Amino acid sequence: MTREATAAQVDAIYSRAAQAWMEGNLDKAEQAAREAIALDPGLPALHYLLGSALLDNEKYAAATTALEEALTLKPHFPLVLNAETGAALARARGDIARGIVPLCEPRYDGPQRRISVIICSITPAKFERVSANYHRLLADTPHEIIGIHDARSMCEGYKRGLAKARGELLLFCHDDIAILAPDFADRLRNRLIDHELLGAVGSTRLSGADWIYSRWPHMHGQVGMPANPESHSGTIVTAFHMRGPLTANAQVMDGLFLACTRELAERINFDADTFDGWHLYDFDFSYRAWRAGRRTAICHDFLVVHASSGGFGANWQRYAERFIKKHPDAHATFGENQAPQLVSIAIRSVDEWRLFTQHMTARPGP
Repeated sequence: MTREATAAQVDAIYSRAAQAWMEGNLDKAEQAAREAIALDPGLPALHYLLGSALLDNEKYAAATTALEEALTLKPHFPLVLNAETGAALARARGDIARGIVPLCEPRYDGPQRRISVIICSITPAKFERVSANYHRLLADTPHEIIGIHDARSMCEGYKRGLAKARGELLLFCHDDIAILAPDFADRLRNRLIDHELLGAVGSTRLSGADWIYSRWPHMHGQVGMPANPESHSGTIVTAFHMRGPLTANAQVMDGLFLACTRELAERINFDADTFDGWHLYDFDFSYRAWRAGRRTAICHDFLVVHASSGGFGANWQRYAERFIKKHPDAHATFGENQAPQLVSIAIRSVDEWRLFTQHMTARPGP
């Protein structure tokens, strides 16, 4: 058989396997994927398809092997991230099946420092929900929650919240998030020993209309969204590049969650004159901190769920232009507005997400 004929046969079998997988005929998908691999074992997409069918069929060890084989063939983005997340999820579900429990963050044993949580919110139900979440997470930690319910902009509200805050450590966040890591208080305080500004998702390379436009492998962290926004049940996790518990030297971070030392907040502060609305305040704050040489990082293991997908309308564009005018050195890369393909997985439980995160962050390599 000629090379062209073999390639055509592999394509046909792959299409058959992919169709079977999408239809939920997992045994047929597995069989066809193995048939295609026998003809051309060097195609990472074939091993990924096999691993995905095995994962859905709850054959977790075999799924892990197939997905790791795909990764040894060094696929490009987004297949590389699909295979990484699939392998981590297969390992996590295998752990759950064997009764393995997630590791806990080592207890924070540093000096006691009060945490001030500052939230701009005009919706009482959202504010009550996020406040209850923080009270549970910080039950053994001195803390306060400051609600700004009439903010004229995020910056203006945060500046007022900062003036009221008594804590040495500050959290600025949206009112529609939930943090699911049960050991969040220890993770937060341990990370703020060596770093001054933390985010849940962001980029080590400023580029384009949002931090996700920096593309692979410069976008880091992970964020969940409710699978059912009405009942707040189930979680769809969008994952990015994760190696170790955090990625240092972050240039820009998403404002859904920002944590910092009080000294950094007072020194960098929020530019309420330029950013007098609801967009780009987070880019400006984190970018100025990075440019000032502050110790910034994106944390991979806070497990933040955000009940919003955001958007880039005309109002956002107006503030993007203000950002470029304020930071002309960023203009060369800021126009790269080709969004990447995002990689998301369905998470069944908090423990599964914790184990998934452990396996993702334990991956070798840069």
